[in-house]
Amino acid sequence: MTSPDISALAADLGALRHEPADEDDRLKALHTARKLVSALEKPEEVITRFALELGPQRMALRIGCDLRIFRILAARNGNPISAKGLAAESEVNQLFLVRLMRVLTAVGFAAEVDEQSYIATQLTEAMARPALEGATRITYDLSGFILHRAPEYFREHNYAFPPSGNDCLFQWALGTNKSYFDHIHGDPERSKDFNAYMAENRSARRHWTEWYPTGTEIVNGFSAEHGDAVLVDIGGGRGHDLRKFLLKHPETKGNLVLQDLPGVLADAGLLHESGIRCVAHNFFEPQPIRGARAYYTHFVIHDWPDEKSREILLNIKSAMTPGYSKLLLNESVLPDKDCPPYFAGIDWCMMAILAGMERTRQQWIELVHSVGLELVNIRVSPFAGDQEGIIETIIPV
Repeated sequence: MTSPDISALAADLGALRHEPADEDDRLKALHTARKLVSALEKPEEVITRFALELGPQRMALRIGCDLRIFRILAARNGNPISAKGLAAESEVNQLFLVRLMRVLTAVGFAAEVDEQSYIATQLTEAMARPALEGATRITYDLSGFILHRAPEYFREHNYAFPPSGNDCLFQWALGTNKSYFDHIHGDPERSKDFNAYMAENRSARRHWTEWYPTGTEIVNGFSAEHGDAVLVDIGGGRGHDLRKFLLKHPETKGNLVLQDLPGVLADAGLLHESGIRCVAHNFFEPQPIRGARAYYTHFVIHDWPDEKSREILLNIKSAMTPGYSKLLLNESVLPDKDCPPYFAGIDWCMMAILAGMERTRQQWIELVHSVGLELVNIRVSPFAGDQEGIIETIIPV
């Protein structure tokens, strides 16, 4: 059994005399701080926290969204409010409110300035944003509920992986025959929460065009002899990635093509935007844009098990020009050791709701080779704490 050196960790943190210089430094300091807390906690304290604290804390966040607690506090612009006043505004029993706030203030989602008197914190302000409220609702109501039932599911199914996105924990736990996406998009409120959360999640991450050499690897190699598209974004939603690409390369030659289902494209707001062309397409059908310089997917393949992933890849491969076209898969690349908790957790969420998976470097290599693609490179984001990568493939000549 190994134990971290508490004095060394404390010294590392003590060396921080000022705010971290950049995001990388902040994340490194945060990682060190968490290691120090882990070294100081007793095993019994950790187990108790997981067993008795995390569940009520998530529950309190979810109820807080329903009662508009965070919005009410944030709207007061730094002024406190009494339990009586907050209970009246949220239309709930005062004792219920006090017991709820006891949980929320214990973990910083509000602060107590006096007995039964509350004020907003940075976490309150964040939770008042519609996107993070939506994220709380959708993760608690769906993935949280489904993962809660996962032990029972796996006992019943002899710990076998779910066979498909139409027959996995999601359908079993909710008693539905709908897929996750059909369920989401069939409910306007769920769909609104989902889209807002996805947009917020994307904006919080370093975009791939910041660290992938798009100029040398995509733009500079474009030739109209093969086709008129320089980049095809498959399953690209509202065009977030193409917008970023266009900002970086406003003078690029060739078409930028956004592909998704008709209902998604109708909401994309790009039909008349210069430089971006919308084409309705289901990626389980053959790719209609042939000979593009680059085909691109962003967090598409992780939604699917290997069999379905191969179907998607083969449909794209059929349109690629050997020796010219590239397929870029923008996905998480899990480390073989010491996987960060966020990415380890997302892997289980993908399995539970879609029978999908996050993959390691070796798993990506095996997947692309299984459909006859050649791996050129796997580039992982250089920013601390990020496992997002670009798996770059071609058709062997």
